[in-house]
Amino acid sequence: MTDCPAPWRPAIHDVVVAPLAETESEGRVASVILAYDDHLLRRFGAAEIHRLAQGAALDIVRAQADEVWALLDGQAECHLEDARQDSPTRGARLVLHLDRPQRFLLPFGVRLHLRGSPAARLLRLMTHSEAEDPPPTEGA
Repeated sequence: MTDCPAPWRPAIHDVVVAPLAETESEGRVASVILAYDDHLLRRFGAAEIHRLAQGAALDIVRAQADEVWALLDGQAECHLEDARQDSPTRGARLVLHLDRPQRFLLPFGVRLHLRGSPAARLLRLMTHSEAEDPPPTEGA
């Protein structure tokens, strides 16, 4: 995955992966995670930094919130599965091996299982807050 063009559209409909481009000006380096004119998100509900402990994993599937994930440091492995009823890629699975700053759009209804290296820092931006789109309960 390290040689994919930006933006790259993998085998799950609406998933978009792109490198984090850096701009440098007057001794300051900025990585644009998201902008209003960007395809990824246009409404903000939450922004979070995640660090996973050794061996920890994160499992997510949302009913209505799109999420943008960005690997800031370290490495992460993301397993995605399209569980959306009306998706043209329903049932498709994809594994992303992130080993440099990259971002990807996680559409609502696509399951994510994320495991990061101990040094991994990830940013999560959501269109909805946890209160507006709570994670499903066990067995749901």
